[in-house]
Amino acid sequence: MTVPGFFGKYSLEKSIKKIFYDYGYGVSALNLIESIGAVSEKLGFKSFLIGGFPRDVLIYILKSHAESAGYYKSSKVFNDCSGFLDLDVAVEGGSEKLVSAVKNDKNLKSLLNSLNMHERFGTALAEFYVSGKPLKIDFASLRTEIYIKSGMLPEVNTSSATLEKDIARRDFTVNTVAFSVNPSNFLEITSYSSGIEDILNKKIKILHELSFIDDPTRIFRAVRFEKRLDFHIDRGTLKLLKEALAQKALDNVSGKRITAELYILLKEKNPEIYFERLDKLSVLSSINPNLRFLKKNRIIIKRINRYFGEAKNFKILNEIFKNTHEGKKLFYLAGIFYGLNGNELKEVSERLRLGKPVEEYLKKLLFIDRDEIDSLKNDYKGDNAVGLYKNFNKIEGKSLLFYLFQHEDEKKADLIFRKIVVRYLEKSVSEKPFLNGGDIKAMGICEGPVCGIILNEIKSLKAAGKLKNKADEIKYVESQYLKNIKKN
Repeated sequence: MTVPGFFGKYSLEKSIKKIFYDYGYGVSALNLIESIGAVSEKLGFKSFLIGGFPRDVLIYILKSHAESAGYYKSSKVFNDCSGFLDLDVAVEGGSEKLVSAVKNDKNLKSLLNSLNMHERFGTALAEFYVSGKPLKIDFASLRTEIYIKSGMLPEVNTSSATLEKDIARRDFTVNTVAFSVNPSNFLEITSYSSGIEDILNKKIKILHELSFIDDPTRIFRAVRFEKRLDFHIDRGTLKLLKEALAQKALDNVSGKRITAELYILLKEKNPEIYFERLDKLSVLSSINPNLRFLKKNRIIIKRINRYFGEAKNFKILNEIFKNTHEGKKLFYLAGIFYGLNGNELKEVSERLRLGKPVEEYLKKLLFIDRDEIDSLKNDYKGDNAVGLYKNFNKIEGKSLLFYLFQHEDEKKADLIFRKIVVRYLEKSVSEKPFLNGGDIKAMGICEGPVCGIILNEIKSLKAAGKLKNKADEIKYVESQYLKNIKKN
């Protein structure tokens, strides 16, 4: 296909420079790419930027062009410039030899921070530091692939592959556009498939009829690109996707590989739209017949997303989770699995190979004792928060938080109770006891679990505003515990 004029070298270079500047790399990143190309050409190799980066650069240009800006305004490309870029370089001639030469190049080795080789697939993951930020480049030898069995990793041959043959084994046409990095034809576009045409027509299209059978995880990627780019899955591709599901192609894929794809979707800005599409296509029910993504799941996911995105909640989140990012991911999983009963959760967990620790974590979120919550509601009288806060200490903070996401828009009495839960979580973070276990033990009290009980009581009383300072805490311990010890 003829390359449109607004995809010319000047436009490409200008846009790539702008993108690199937005990410904080400046012109140094483009210099790095040019230097890698120079090493490639010196070896007699041909190297290309390929995959997601060229695709998104072309969309970026279309978003910037007056005639096409409106059509592509919803495409999410290069939105989070606070992160870092991850590029793919395809090498005709051997990635190992090119990476070895890059590693020894006097201008490049000082920028190279880490390097991991994967000989089986002819790939190498390099991390460079450019302007103080990591820039990851995944080098891969051009290759052909043979899928011996559906859903399994392919057999790879890198001995005589050309760019045209390499492109033929890729997932979607929009990911097949390549930019040369060699100096003799720097940023020249190569497109052997309908990649550019399908970008212009906003189509997600596979390259051959067995694509979803060979690698059924492409089903998840089709949805990811469709929603992130605001494209649409091509009619023929959609038919083949549904046929692959009907043939139970996902049964051939390991739980870990499916989970990896789900986790990638959870990193998207609005994950609910991806899971709604998976549900509509019956992808989730292909994983497990009971797994659905309904209105209630969408509501909870949106609430989780909003809560974790508000700066005012950071203290609570940091207190509840040792790793807030990991906590958010597990909350998302709970939102997706909301509506499953205990046996169904166990089945889904086993299929996805989530592991016992994750399954137990999800149980604590999804199956909080409703009778215990109802009892707390019934026992609450006026400002008698002390007893309520003491009982809250019996329930983990993360379970209370997930309870809030389930019951945000309920009747007035529940909203009042919700405010009390929020106040408790806030105070439990900001108002720590002055005394610690060592202080209580020094008073001659702490024996076994008693110390923890006392600290929890102090925490509850502080949250309720009954203990103001360290003197109050000491007085409380003495009056409630030391007196009894002396009597005995």
